Amino acid sequence: MHIWGWMSPVELEWLGEQAAKMNSVVEVGCLHGRSAFAILSACPGPVYCIDPWDDVKDECYGSFMGSCGGFENLRAIRGLSPAATSEVDGKVDMTFIDGDHSYDSVVADIEAWLPKTRELICGHDFYDGPDPGFPDVATAVKEHFGDRFAVAPGTSIWSVEL
Repeated sequence: MHIWGWMSPVELEWLGEQAAKMNSVVEVGCLHGRSAFAILSACPGPVYCIDPWDDVKDECYGSFMGSCGGFENLRAIRGLSPAATSEVDGKVDMTFIDGDHSYDSVVADIEAWLPKTRELICGHDFYDGPDPGFPDVATAVKEHFGDRFAVAPGTSIWSVEL
């Protein structure tokens, strides 16, 4: 894909497949827009992309808008999750969490967005093996959802159907 980021093609495909089943999506943590592009391309309804885009020269926001700004369904929200829940009216079908990977932030994002999500809550960077990746993500997901979550094959994306 033409946008810089860490998501693999398999992960982008999974995101697109899920977003295509939804009428609205929230993405927490968008950076340059690699995953947002996949979601925006597939979801016919509003896609709320939430990120502080707070780099010194605003280059990340400019990069994001250069990649994703042409989508009519884009609702870019510059701010921090979970405070941004107040800027999303009603509920959404799907929430994808890929923001701050610290334990407290992952827990706060899950707790903030779960009540606003109807069908699927999911996130990135779940590693539970020899490569610990971001261990706080796995710990937070396991503690909150127990055995209700799944990890998409060949990816580091966790998900819970609601």
